[in-house]
Amino acid sequence: MTGSAAAPVLAVEGVSRVYESPAGPVRALTDVHFGIAAGELVAITGPSGSGKSTLLNVLGLLDRPTEGRYALRGEDTADLPEGARSRLRAQRIGFVFQAFHLVGHKSAVGNVTLPLMYNNVPRRVRRRAAEEALRRVGLGHRLYALPHTLSGGERQRVAIARSTVHNPVLLLCDEPTGNLDSETSKSVMDLLGRLAREGLAVVVVTHDLAVAEVAGRVLRVRDGRLTEPAARP
Repeated sequence: MTGSAAAPVLAVEGVSRVYESPAGPVRALTDVHFGIAAGELVAITGPSGSGKSTLLNVLGLLDRPTEGRYALRGEDTADLPEGARSRLRAQRIGFVFQAFHLVGHKSAVGNVTLPLMYNNVPRRVRRRAAEEALRRVGLGHRLYALPHTLSGGERQRVAIARSTVHNPVLLLCDEPTGNLDSETSKSVMDLLGRLAREGLAVVVVTHDLAVAEVAGRVLRVRDGRLTEPAARP
């Protein structure tokens, strides 16, 4: 299923975000519109302070728009109570971070089981699912390794396995290659591309233009406004 033919996993319509400060209102996002379908890998780029992090927080249901609509699989999330937003986030969204955020005393498979534990999946089922998720990212031989024994690329693969083990519809990646060398960055982006081709909607926030070029679409944020370059030939 291609991104252009599929119904959108997420739809952002006229989203703005304004924060109050001692100096007055600060507009972090202004009238943002876009959609992302299953099977798409989309990069979001822009300078520091442009609004990328605010946009990622809105997409991850960590922040609410001041104006506009954000729908996930057709469900308008803006007015949902916090409990419903938390459940939706836990069930439908995966997060990958620059710093990996692995639990140091847990093995690779122990780290990957965590989202399933939070979703009350039975122990036997979550162990089997975690092992399969690690095999899917090429770490079937490192199931019981502790994070400090893994390379940076392996740690990020564990983090990706953890973020996808519960079968989310949306994967949000915040500078996922920021701590990796160029060769390892390419392998991680290749993995994210494969996950997108398998049907996941993947968003990568990055300042690295080489990383962004791997994506099928690039959205640029500047001064809180979003632009999308013309499609590649």
